[in-house]
Amino acid sequence: MKLKEKVTGMLTELKLNGFKAALENQLTSTEYDDVDFLGRLDDLLSHEENDTRNRRISYLQKQAKLRWPNASVSDIKYELQPSLKPTKVKELAQLIWVVNNQHVVITGATGTGKTYIACALAQQAIMEAMPVLYFRFNELILNLVAADKSEKLTAFRRKLYKTPLLIVDDWGISPMTSVERHLLFELIESRDKKGSMIITSQYPVKAWYDAFQDPTIADATLDRIVHQTHEIALKGESIRKAIGMGGDVK
Repeated sequence: MKLKEKVTGMLTELKLNGFKAALENQLTSTEYDDVDFLGRLDDLLSHEENDTRNRRISYLQKQAKLRWPNASVSDIKYELQPSLKPTKVKELAQLIWVVNNQHVVITGATGTGKTYIACALAQQAIMEAMPVLYFRFNELILNLVAADKSEKLTAFRRKLYKTPLLIVDDWGISPMTSVERHLLFELIESRDKKGSMIITSQYPVKAWYDAFQDPTIADATLDRIVHQTHEIALKGESIRKAIGMGGDVK
């Protein structure tokens, strides 16, 4: 077996695809003729590192299941959202709030772009290799209840605890049952100062309290959110027609 075939075979077996592709390029290009061994090695390792990062990001994007997986901070149309300040978004895009285990709450009427902005910020986190999970509020509650009933709550909670950024979209104000509010409280309490959330809602935060139907639980749950939150309040009419996203813009 030729040495080249042996080496490329080993790289394939080790799944070092970036390294292998870069090596093939080095062997067929004259631009590396005057590059020393360490220079070539640096090039090979850089390509492998980049390939690994890209695969990691691709995995995180699939795992996140964002409502708008292609959302981007750079594509936000500020001319359609005059109440949204570019400086605020630019600040949040630095993700310092995620590092500090803080939250972002985005409120506004249906169609003002809440979910798109949330997904754009989440995508920014994913590009920094941060795991993200997206849930609609009702879906999250149902999953918590179902996991509790099937004795899989510990495993589901562990999955949520291990995720640095949790998106809770369309936080509602419909009354919750005793089981639901306690499960939600336990989730929020367990992530307090250990993880971040982006929450979107049609309703201002002060309207969320009544859904708990228990002032003590409401205060204990929401105080862990509102006192360490960056707020974005979107105002104005729906932008769904202007940006051609149909009836799904929130």
